[in-house]
Amino acid sequence: MRERVGVVIAIVGAALLSTTIVAAQTPPAGRGEGQGRGGQPPPPRTILQILPKDTPRPQVIQTMQAFAAALGVQCGYCHVGQPPNQDFASDEKPTKKTARQMILLARDINEKLPAAVGKSGDQTMRVGCVTCHRGVPVPKQLADILIATASEKGAPAAVDQYRDLRKQFYGGQSYDFSENGLIAVAQRLGNDKPDEALKWLELNTEFNPKSSRTYLLMSQIYGRKNDKENQIKSLEKAVELDPQNQQAARMLEQIKK
Repeated sequence: MRERVGVVIAIVGAALLSTTIVAAQTPPAGRGEGQGRGGQPPPPRTILQILPKDTPRPQVIQTMQAFAAALGVQCGYCHVGQPPNQDFASDEKPTKKTARQMILLARDINEKLPAAVGKSGDQTMRVGCVTCHRGVPVPKQLADILIATASEKGAPAAVDQYRDLRKQFYGGQSYDFSENGLIAVAQRLGNDKPDEALKWLELNTEFNPKSSRTYLLMSQIYGRKNDKENQIKSLEKAVELDPQNQQAARMLEQIKK
């Protein structure tokens, strides 16, 4: 249910964003689309550098809306000013220049994909902004974000960040809030910072209490710490949650022997 709510919110947000962009770029009343002064066709859109300069205005707007939705941003992320007073011709913002290069990169990938996967063009999946960004401007993985914050500000700050991100993005596609998200963090910390890794796994049991894999990884880390008592408890919990977890069952049997 929460995921459905997230999807509805995303759709509503996209609709509102579309309204904002259309309002900012709609031609003045009395001059229809495709007409210039005196009913003549409008001049080519000279500010377009990647899209063809004769691209119809509705298509340009639709493309911009898709970019904005994929990155979870609004027009002002790349364009100078705010609606309705925006300078779409200005190249002042570095994000606009980066966007152009990313469009070219996506085109290059899509041209090379059919040969890479051995399929025809119509059978090959195409990549776009949303393929990586999934609703955030900087598409970092959740584990990278949390580990960087823990390194700079400490583990408690990273835990707070996780809770904030979860409140903001849960139900969407931006970050992995399944059991796998924090398991990935603990796996990367398990060898050098076992105690910190265990804290992340404990947090994972708060949001994913039936995650057998979380307790299995806990047992492995406790084993590295030579804490046999907690290692056994964790394995027992892993088997309790998932009797089909053969790896946990075998480890538990070996340790008890």
